[in-house]
Amino acid sequence: MLVITGLSPDGDTTALRSALTEAGLSLDPLQIIEPSDSDESVAHGIAGADILTSDGGTGVPGINSGNRMQVFFRNESMPDRLGDLKIPDSEMDNYVEALQRGRTIVAYFTKPEALDQVEAIFRGAQLLNVRRY
Repeated sequence: MLVITGLSPDGDTTALRSALTEAGLSLDPLQIIEPSDSDESVAHGIAGADILTSDGGTGVPGINSGNRMQVFFRNESMPDRLGDLKIPDSEMDNYVEALQRGRTIVAYFTKPEALDQVEAIFRGAQLLNVRRY
């Protein structure tokens, strides 16, 4: 599978969706990453001496006493998600920057025989920086 990516300046993918549907292409392979999507999903919890036992753990007064909220598990980050779109590491910062500027990343997974057609649809829908990966 190959991927076509593009940037939507305003997040409106209505024209793109219509064009893909009119061309007889499924919308299932369409991926949308919006600026509001979190670039880091982090679970927080109490990590420290109290996690070892219910009796106060191995706390040392003045050093590690008291419960503090700390990051102890990290889910998929935005670069990981963009990596799933086959975006090369050398271009990752450009996509993260585009999200920070309010642009929406649009991607479509396709077979080689439909690559040109999907790319033309992306360009026709006024997406910016259309790329193949």
